[in-house]
Amino acid sequence: MIRVWNAALLLLIASLASLASLASLASLASLASAALAAEAPDVEFEDVWIRAMPPFQKNSAAYLTLINRGSVAIGVVGARSDVAKKMELHTTRMVDGLMRMEPLDGLAVAPGERVELAPGGAHLMLFDLEYRPVPGDDIEICLLLSSGDEVCAKADVRKTAPEKDSQEHQHHHH
Repeated sequence: MIRVWNAALLLLIASLASLASLASLASLASLASAALAAEAPDVEFEDVWIRAMPPFQKNSAAYLTLINRGSVAIGVVGARSDVAKKMELHTTRMVDGLMRMEPLDGLAVAPGERVELAPGGAHLMLFDLEYRPVPGDDIEICLLLSSGDEVCAKADVRKTAPEKDSQEHQHHHH
């Protein structure tokens, strides 16, 4: 199990400790220990890939399936990759008869839920690419969680989505 030290939690503990009497320090330490022993996010990635783009295109998109194997909901609030200067969560929806992309503030993933980021729906946008990823490259993508944790997986670079009936399943556990 990975223990994540959250700066805000440590500041709260320090503030409370300065106010607490010696008699209550033991119970405060017990509370802090329980908070720090909280389960690290238990997520699994499947079919993580980035769309290969023509040489003149500075943006791309990434797709994946995220599975929450933990007992608490997780919130995805952002993403990052060394290949892009900026990444955002986006969705595609019909507006006035036209398909439009719109940014998303985040995604909630309930315990046991699978969330698919796929062409034509929710996805990750990679803006201002540092270089042009080509088929065969493996690129690390990290999802930023509302808890402050980060979970990462390697993404294949492909020209098109895999066929649904012959889909390769890449499993990345975190």
